[in-house]
Order: sequence, then structure tokens, then C-alpha cells
Amino acid sequence: MNRRSVETVKKRKPTTDSLSSVFDVHVHPIRTVISAKSLVDEMDRAGIIKAVLLSLDLDPKILYSDLKLREEILDDLWAYSYFINPEQILDSMTKILQTGVTTNKYTAEICKMYPDRFIGFGSVNPRGSKKYVSSTLNEILSLGLQGIKLIPTLQFFHPQKNKNIKNIFKFATKQNWPILIHTGKDPGPFEIHTLRHVQYSHPRFWKKAIKRTKAKIIFAHLGGYGVSDDESWINSALEIAKTNSNVYLDTSAVTYALEDPVTVAKLRDLGFERILFGSDHPVVHGTSMDHSKKIIQRSPILTEKEKQMILFENANLLFTS
Repeated sequence: MNRRSVETVKKRKPTTDSLSSVFDVHVHPIRTVISAKSLVDEMDRAGIIKAVLLSLDLDPKILYSDLKLREEILDDLWAYSYFINPEQILDSMTKILQTGVTTNKYTAEICKMYPDRFIGFGSVNPRGSKKYVSSTLNEILSLGLQGIKLIPTLQFFHPQKNKNIKNIFKFATKQNWPILIHTGKDPGPFEIHTLRHVQYSHPRFWKKAIKRTKAKIIFAHLGGYGVSDDESWINSALEIAKTNSNVYLDTSAVTYALEDPVTVAKLRDLGFERILFGSDHPVVHGTSMDHSKKIIQRSPILTEKEKQMILFENANLLFTS
């Protein structure tokens, strides 16, 4: 990225008017999928003034280096169907991990290119050793990133059984960092419901950790998407949020839920003050930041005030308080 392109973007930055501005809290700057310049161009087309970029600390070799994990996944695949090629699926999973890796350094680099447009979240893989987790958390701090992304499906951990979660939450609380937690399935082979690490991404597994922390928690995808019983996942996230005022939910990949009167009624019961707009760009096939934004803007069952809160005001308050 050259200096001229950065300066051009800064000149055309949208104004921060809460009536028209949008704050996207869930964006993936995946190097092999989209460039930093393309991300900014997409934001400009959608009228998004600021976005949270999410790092992903993944181990692409883990399905071949960790034999115990490999056997667990093979068992889960056979439980799904005997009419599959498990080795082919493992290869597909590995390719997703290879594509998805987004280092903390890369996220920080983009944030430095466009400091007025991006907030960066680091990522730490809880499967690592205690030393590794400590080192990575300090790296996130030194890079000037402002939050943590955790994803049980691709990092292969159980929220209640992993010994590093407590220290990660403690570190985030000390730094006043939000923690954005993936809930629900993931693309391709990670949509197979018998995979235990898909099930481990259910909000209920975070209940105890959240009860013990003061850190702000964001459940991605309103608590879950792509699962056969997604209503129970969303209900679980809402239940946790009702008893923990530090819990928020983002709309990434499930913005369509805000067109459903039943879901909107549940969110309204919680209070729209804790609902954040997220696009999940560019990983949701067939959609865009602008498309996701317009679903909310055009929703006939949301008030104008609720739309403003979701699209801008809530996130702006969260990241300035």
C-alpha cells in the first residue's frame, strides 16, 4: 500500500453523523481473500466509517500434528455419516485453516495504514502452552491492538475445560479489552453438526467464565448461526446477556434475523443497547457490507432509533468508554 492511496482514503472518509454512519464490529482482513485497500473501498461504498478487524490465531498443521485431536475429529465424522471420505474432509479443514490465518502483526499493520478507519483485535489460540498464550497476549498489547478474538471451532478448544481461558479473560479485563467470541458453525466442513468443536461454540459453555469477569464480551452471530437448532443458541446467548450487563451480541452473518418479528421481540426485551452491527465481510458468500447494512435500514419492524443504535451508536459508545 503506497502513501498516496492511504492519503486518498483519508480525504474521502465519511462523516460521523449517527443518523447515517455505520460502525462494523466484525470484519476479517484475510490476506489471501481481500486487500486492505479493497476493504476500505467496500466500507466507502457501504457508508461504513469504522470497522473492527479480527485477527485469527490458527494452526494449519494441527490436524496432522495432534494425533489425539485428529482421532477425535475422525470419530465425529464417522458419527455424521459412513458415506464420506474423512481424509478429504480433513484436507478441506486444513485448507480453511491455512486461508483463515490472520496474524496480529498483519492486523496491526492495516490499522496503522488507516488509523481513522480501523480498530484491531488480536487473537490468541488457547490450545497453546501457558507460555505461548502469555507471550501472544503481550504481543497483542505491544502492537496496540484493542481486543481479543476467540473461535472454538477453528482453534479446537473447549471453553470450560481449557486452562488458559481464565488468564486470557483476566488479561483482557486489565487492559479493558472487549473479547469477541465466535458462536455457531463455520463454513464448509465445519458445518457438520457432529463435530464436537462446533458444539463447543455454543454460548452456554461460556456462562461460568463470563460470570467471573468484568471484561466486555461480544457473542458473534447473535449467539449462533448455521446450526439446526439455532434458536436455542440465540436464546442461550440472550439468557446470558440478561444476567450479565457486560455481554453484547453482534449481527454478523445473521443480519436477516432482524427481519424476523420473533427474534426482534427477543432482542427488544434484552434492550437494543447491546446489539452491534457486524457484517462478517468478506467471508459470507453472496453478500456485502452494504447488503447487510440495508437489511437493518429497511427493516419495517425496527424503529429509527433502534436502527441508529445497532448501526452506529452502540459500538461507538462501546469503543469510546
